[in-house]
Amino acid sequence: MKPEKLSLEKKAALIKEKLKGRTSFTVSDARNILEEKEPTLYWTLSNLARNGFIARNGQGLYSFEIKEKEINSIPSILAQRILKILQESGQDFFISGLDILSIFMEHIPETHPVLLFANKYSLTEISETLSRNHIDVINSSELRDYSSFRQMASIKELTLLIPTREFTYAENGFASFEKAFVDLYYEVTRRNYPLPIQELARIYVNMKRRISLNTNRLIKIASRRNIHQDLRYIVEHDYITEAAVKFVKILETGKG
Repeated sequence: MKPEKLSLEKKAALIKEKLKGRTSFTVSDARNILEEKEPTLYWTLSNLARNGFIARNGQGLYSFEIKEKEINSIPSILAQRILKILQESGQDFFISGLDILSIFMEHIPETHPVLLFANKYSLTEISETLSRNHIDVINSSELRDYSSFRQMASIKELTLLIPTREFTYAENGFASFEKAFVDLYYEVTRRNYPLPIQELARIYVNMKRRISLNTNRLIKIASRRNIHQDLRYIVEHDYITEAAVKFVKILETGKG
């Protein structure tokens, strides 16, 4: 297949592969790799930047290191309501999970449980404040599995209130992308959060593609929730040999 017939995603992957570890490149670099005519090449680079595959750093200069601030999250209406209410109350909190990561999804759910982290000494006050504003709140200590709450017709929009002492990876009421992914991964894999794990995997792939994902930070955050083994395996899966995967499967069979 000729390069000019590749999708934008595959063109970005081809450039990155040919750069052999370099994070920035010029128009000339892209021309040599894609072998496109001038008008087509500039159209390609413009669309790659517009769709978040690359960042334009200057005249004729591009990079794969896309800063988080260049990509804006799209929180749900419920999350926006919570943000406004709690900012006015002066409480320490941040919203995490899908409300931060929905920008990396093709099909965003109309409603989903909001993950709300707050200082453990403020939980009661925050819960009461949100309840007065007709927002259903469940304390994380009361929730083992989301499925039981999804069957309750009275709860249409659920907010899970989670105590925390860690506000390092949050700003202006929103978690960082790494923090949001770790929190969402925990809820999906440990408490049956209503999001298919295939969608979670696609979010991760799109994060790696569109931003400069800090994998060391990802693992560090995961260690605070005791799921660092999971995240380390995910982060390093590209380097795991087929023999190792086969070996682990044999070990799993032996457990049975």
